Amino acid sequence: MKKQEESIVLFEDEAALTLEPLSLTRPVWRLRCGIRTLEQKIRAFFPGVKVFSYARPHLAGIIDNSISNKRSDVRNRLWVNGSFLPESGFSRVAEIEPGYAWVADGRVVAFRGEPPAEWISGTHLPENGFHKVDAPQNIGRLVRYTWELVNAMNAENAAEARDLRPLGQIQGDVHPSAHLIGAGEIFMAAGCRVSPGVVIDATEGPVVFDEGVLVGANAVVEGPTYLGPGTQIKPLAHIRGSCFGEQCRLGGEVSVSIIQGFTNKQHGGFLGHSYLGSWCNLGSGTETSNLKNNYTNVKVQVGSDLVDTEGLFVGLAMGDHSKSAIGTVFNTGTVVGVACIIFGAGFPPRFIPSFHWGGSEKLTPYHLKPTLVAIRAVMARRNQKLSKGEVEALTWIHKNRMS
Repeated sequence: MKKQEESIVLFEDEAALTLEPLSLTRPVWRLRCGIRTLEQKIRAFFPGVKVFSYARPHLAGIIDNSISNKRSDVRNRLWVNGSFLPESGFSRVAEIEPGYAWVADGRVVAFRGEPPAEWISGTHLPENGFHKVDAPQNIGRLVRYTWELVNAMNAENAAEARDLRPLGQIQGDVHPSAHLIGAGEIFMAAGCRVSPGVVIDATEGPVVFDEGVLVGANAVVEGPTYLGPGTQIKPLAHIRGSCFGEQCRLGGEVSVSIIQGFTNKQHGGFLGHSYLGSWCNLGSGTETSNLKNNYTNVKVQVGSDLVDTEGLFVGLAMGDHSKSAIGTVFNTGTVVGVACIIFGAGFPPRFIPSFHWGGSEKLTPYHLKPTLVAIRAVMARRNQKLSKGEVEALTWIHKNRMS
């Protein structure tokens, strides 16, 4: 029997760039897809094992167990790509021998030993420093773009709900006039409250309400959907096939979208096939297009490249702390960076760098100091504080991602 791992290291490769703007303020393994983040999914294969992190330098202050000297560890330590979305077969990763690496689509999935001396986190990990082995089938896949997480999310919602929650248990307070369709596929934790006239429909997949979720009158929630702790659904909202982290505020129509947590989309308007970071706020009437009128593939600006998503449905990707004014309309496949404020008539540009204000008529770079003041005020409303590490990360983004 193979000896249990003493520790592993999660690392970032070039996907740290292609998963921007969501990855600007967090390591890639903290991106959500379903009930859990990528990190939580990977950690589940290593219960009780200490996990170290080798992330981009500007994130060192916000992650636990960060290592700065990648060559100081024992040569038998297992390194796992943090942008990996694992499946059940991933348990075979323990079979990797020292000096060997699993490789898929030109990227390293995992390796055991020391990485190349010249390699730094957040860049392509050269394969020539290892004995290469094609990664086995059915272990999962590496993620490169945010829309891949959105497309994978509903399957993850359903699988994790059935694996991690006791479906069929209703521990919250449900009004007698509410309708639970497919109650055997619904889990509702203690402290939840469901108001009159609500419809919770698990026909297309499970619905999971974690602790303290509140659902306003006459709202509709369709599975597969996950609602994180303390999230609130406003009256008359329509939510389907999505996942949300803690303390979100949701209204209007939300379809096939991921929200990290602490984000407000409280008012009318459509959000579809989108990925929003934390501490965002969509003003009343904000709309996102997720399908082109000519039904051709959506292309998205990723860094300096225009990437064909090979899909028809792609909405908005928005980084942390960004906001839209009332009546904002986002075109298909729009990318909004960190700490932006978008306003004005017409469609804003489909790519907006971090720390910019404006919209279709003009975009203006904005200053760091007043942005931090506003962020602290917003976070205080949820009894949260901006950490020193988060300030350092935002400062780096302001300096390096404003164009």
